[in-house]
Amino acid sequence: MHSAHHGKFGFRSISARLFISVFLALVGFAIAFALLSQFAHNNSDSARNRAVASQIMTQIEPFLAEAENLSAQNNLLQARFSLVVIKKSFDIFDESLNAKIGLYDPQGRLVLQTENTELPTVLLPEPPWISEIFSPAPPHTIIESTLGYSLWYENRTPTPERPLMAWFNLFSGTILLLAIMSAVLWWISHSITWRINQMSRQMSRLGEGDFSVRVSEDGNDEIAVLAHGFNQSAQKIEQLINANSLLLAHASHEFRTPITRIRLQIEMMDMLAARLDDDTKAKFDKRAAAVNRDLTGLNDLVESILLVSRLDAGHALQAAEQVDLYELTRQECQHYPEATLMAEPISLLAQPKLLTHLVRNLLNNAMIHGVPPIEVYLYGVADAKDATTIPQSLLDGVCCIDETDAEMTQPTEMLDAKSPKKTSDFLKRLTRTKEKEKAKPQPNFAVLAFIDQGLGIPEDKREDIFSPFVRLKQEKKGSGLGLSLVSQIVEAHQGKISTDTWQGHTRFLVVLPLKPKAVVNADDKDKDKAKT
Repeated sequence: MHSAHHGKFGFRSISARLFISVFLALVGFAIAFALLSQFAHNNSDSARNRAVASQIMTQIEPFLAEAENLSAQNNLLQARFSLVVIKKSFDIFDESLNAKIGLYDPQGRLVLQTENTELPTVLLPEPPWISEIFSPAPPHTIIESTLGYSLWYENRTPTPERPLMAWFNLFSGTILLLAIMSAVLWWISHSITWRINQMSRQMSRLGEGDFSVRVSEDGNDEIAVLAHGFNQSAQKIEQLINANSLLLAHASHEFRTPITRIRLQIEMMDMLAARLDDDTKAKFDKRAAAVNRDLTGLNDLVESILLVSRLDAGHALQAAEQVDLYELTRQECQHYPEATLMAEPISLLAQPKLLTHLVRNLLNNAMIHGVPPIEVYLYGVADAKDATTIPQSLLDGVCCIDETDAEMTQPTEMLDAKSPKKTSDFLKRLTRTKEKEKAKPQPNFAVLAFIDQGLGIPEDKREDIFSPFVRLKQEKKGSGLGLSLVSQIVEAHQGKISTDTWQGHTRFLVVLPLKPKAVVNADDKDKDKAKT
């Protein structure tokens, strides 16, 4: 339905609505500006003249009514006397106000006026209001009485112009108009583009790996067509990703069966090979060992693929639990004699199995592709920007896991009863370290640093090594999925992994939040439900 309307929206299109809205806004601004200009030039003198004319009309109106009654009774002499009184009143007002004053009958004919005054004999009809907007205000004021008579009032001396006041009125009014028009245009643009902003946020979520996002398809314009296309694309990507994950999972399971069968066949062949002579038996054992090594590598690759298929950044934290990262790392380091662990007590919300794979793969990577020995540092930081700085206490070999000295890890300097000075220096350094630890801010991130004796990875290759099946040295063995899997595990825990050169050696740096946002949001929702 949406594709049928593509390119045929007419006035419903975004461009047409935007053009019409801005055009009407500019027309409204021009009209308002013209009215403002007229208002700015019409100062308070016009209002003052109108007030004076109204006062004069109020005073002479009783005489006009009396003259009308006398004329109706054919008492023309007394009626004329009333008009003379009005004329005399006009002259008095002229002397005090220095103004031209005239009286017109209901038919618009001039009845009387002040001395030295040349007023039109017939009162012209008032011009339409639209012409008054674009023409200067007349110098006179006309007031009409209840009896139908009209009073002409005009100052003999023109009012002095006050350009500064007019400019001030124009400037302040223009500022007000601009503010109003800005608000109107903002409302117009917001009403048109809010759906685009919503779609942009959904696209960001799609880029972060949430393929379940959809946007509203309401409307008959280009945005609705774009939303429809976005939803179709997101649905197709979600189907492909799910199908790919399902294929990997099933393929990995299927691979396990023939691998197990091959191992059993090798064992049975080994039993049969016992009947061979020693020389042939040795050759057979050598070939069998080679096949077993290849099978072990293939099995590791299958395990990695299976883990990748199960790893979903959007759902990896659903089964998170509190993990003692120090204990987990220590147990893995025990399997690598050339690895040394210097650690602080750190625990975080995570999946322990995934973190075990993370630590194991980084240690394997350092052993296979790096240069042993390996130094592993575990510490906490309040801000992720401080992750690159390893605490001096760990570099000095002073690292406490518990408040009691009996449970601290093996430092580089042990307490030695035969060397009191050495023991004293160590205890002093240990005391200073504990004091610094107490003064440190509460950590928000756990940092794992793996440092081997290599010279570092070239900067142009540092991003590529986290891609699947990328090896900088092809002669090195490995599945090719180790660092890619580590990167996905770190991403699933909303952390970051990077590599750099630290003091001339290769370093891999993993930064993990102690409490990921997904878990924080879930806790907040649970608290809100509990309050409700």
